[in-house]
Amino acid sequence: MADTLISPATQRRSNSALWYGLLITLAGVATQFLYFLRLPPPVPHALPWINLLLPAIGLIYVLIGLARAFNQSAVYGGKIWGSVLTVVALLLVAGNAFLFRQTRAVPNSAGAPQVGQHLPEFTLPDSSGELTSLSQFFAVSADSSPPKAVLLVFYRGYW
Repeated sequence: MADTLISPATQRRSNSALWYGLLITLAGVATQFLYFLRLPPPVPHALPWINLLLPAIGLIYVLIGLARAFNQSAVYGGKIWGSVLTVVALLLVAGNAFLFRQTRAVPNSAGAPQVGQHLPEFTLPDSSGELTSLSQFFAVSADSSPPKAVLLVFYRGYW
């Protein structure tokens, strides 16, 4: 009967660092979807850093949990799945770092107009569907003077 009882001193604990590391790493991957939301101005500029730091923090927790599993195996479990989780977290951190570096290296479009550059004549439909040309904006009307500038706003996607 004494063999079946487990004393509290030898009872195995849950390796919470592995679980927290998994959750933080997955949260870092989930922050990739925040690019599709309309967030206030300071947040979009911080998103690449959040995408990079959260999986790295999750990897640190996973490594702490893995060290616990191997150094204190009598108390903490998770040697096998902690090792697998560490490889997955390493791949996620490496992928995020690679994408972070690659998106910084994307060159500016050679065909995009620059600020202050004179544009060629064009005709596009306005919001009511009527064709409007650039020269129509600068045409002198009888009741007012012509505008000095035209602001063009380019939206990605469609309406």
